[in-house]
Amino acid sequence: MSKSNSRSKLLFLTCCEAGQANIQLSVINKLQSLHGEDLDIYLCSFESLKQRCPDYVTFLTIKGKGMIQHFLDKYDDSEVDNGKKGGLLKHLFTPPGFFGAIKLALSMTNILHAEEPSDYVYYAQQCEQIISDLDPDFIVCDAVFEPGRDAIMKLGRKCILLSPNTFKDLATAQQGKDVFKWPCPGTGYPYPLPWYLRPLNTLAFIFFAKWVLKYDGRHRLFNKVRNQSGFKGNLPMFQNKSTLQTKFLCVSNEKVEIPGKIPKWLKCCGPILLPVKPLESIDMDLYKWVMERPTVLIVLGTHYKTSREFANNMLISIRILLDKRKDVQVLWKLQKYGHFVINDGQDQEDRLKIVDWLKPDPLAILKTGNVVCFVNHGGSNSYHEGLATGTPQILMPAWIDCYDFAGRLSYFNNGVWGNAKAAPGISQPEFTKALLRVVGATPDAPEAQRMKARCKELSDIVTENGTREGSTIAAESIWEGLQLELDKKK
Repeated sequence: MSKSNSRSKLLFLTCCEAGQANIQLSVINKLQSLHGEDLDIYLCSFESLKQRCPDYVTFLTIKGKGMIQHFLDKYDDSEVDNGKKGGLLKHLFTPPGFFGAIKLALSMTNILHAEEPSDYVYYAQQCEQIISDLDPDFIVCDAVFEPGRDAIMKLGRKCILLSPNTFKDLATAQQGKDVFKWPCPGTGYPYPLPWYLRPLNTLAFIFFAKWVLKYDGRHRLFNKVRNQSGFKGNLPMFQNKSTLQTKFLCVSNEKVEIPGKIPKWLKCCGPILLPVKPLESIDMDLYKWVMERPTVLIVLGTHYKTSREFANNMLISIRILLDKRKDVQVLWKLQKYGHFVINDGQDQEDRLKIVDWLKPDPLAILKTGNVVCFVNHGGSNSYHEGLATGTPQILMPAWIDCYDFAGRLSYFNNGVWGNAKAAPGISQPEFTKALLRVVGATPDAPEAQRMKARCKELSDIVTENGTREGSTIAAESIWEGLQLELDKKK
């Protein structure tokens, strides 16, 4: 772990899951392009991320596995029967609304930390050893990667925390009583909150905070084991951010956000997108197909497995759309939960493409400009990709923060919540109505045209007409933090 005397060492610590790692890789790419001659960049995570590590970056392995794999191992698919809901979906999926928020609070620590406390400490100690051995000039850490954050705090090192989440997720405690004007996580309530939802929303917020911080036995167990190993306080995610003297970078744009107080320690960079090659340079056949007609792109996230019932209902809705709109086609990445067949030969083969894997990143498809509707699960990366590319969206959320993005759609008018009544499942009539609203029952449908124009307007705001990249804002903030640390050492 050596470097030349003229180059600074910059260490990234992150979860291995795409939802967390994507913005780390995006910012790493931007730093390399802007300051690569002055940097030795290191990326530290679990082995599964190594294959995505750029050649110019040194990968440092943490022995173990990421939070999703721990969760998969704990709630295996033994109950799966031909695509019906099994153990995993029963534990991960939550309904929206008050009781969904309560269920989310009760399971929050278990979702984020399905590993044993001893595993957590083992990961934190490995991070501690890696930091000590490497002695980086500066550190960037994924805000959700708590073993890394614990190691950084124990060693007293300076860092910047990089998050794919919004300022609303990070600055809840800084809102004071105004926080009750925001929809509580997991509820999917709209903003502004209607008067009749305010009491339940307030109760959900209070229960969420009290349970996680005071009564959650798993949280207390993790803190006990961590504290005994020298890692102080609560789990880092639940510590008072105002006392950390650490800057957070997030993907929000202040002009396209739920109104609120943005603290000094939080910088809103705007959407931080993966660098992707043009679709035609990755998959020419798919490019030609996408460009033939206006395309609906359906991608429900890396970890979202679709049940047979869900897929069949979605297929009926797609057929109705294709029957009404002969000029439209659908590209559907379908990751099945179990083994089942939904295509019975009735589909319009030239206008419906169902695949279990896409060679290009969905962002490359969105960037063709020929996607008229992006159906996704409401994850932060997917939502902000649609936002930045000006693509109308239909969100089909099933858990946690995904409901938050679905609840925003009516406020910003950039899409439709496609399963608001049926979540975390699907209602075929509801999804059909969402498709016809966003795509339009006719090419010149007024609501669809207004939504398309609104999405273009929002895209121009968050990208400053294509001149601003969130990855550049984040990279320059990290570079500034590095320079401050180097100046202190002189």
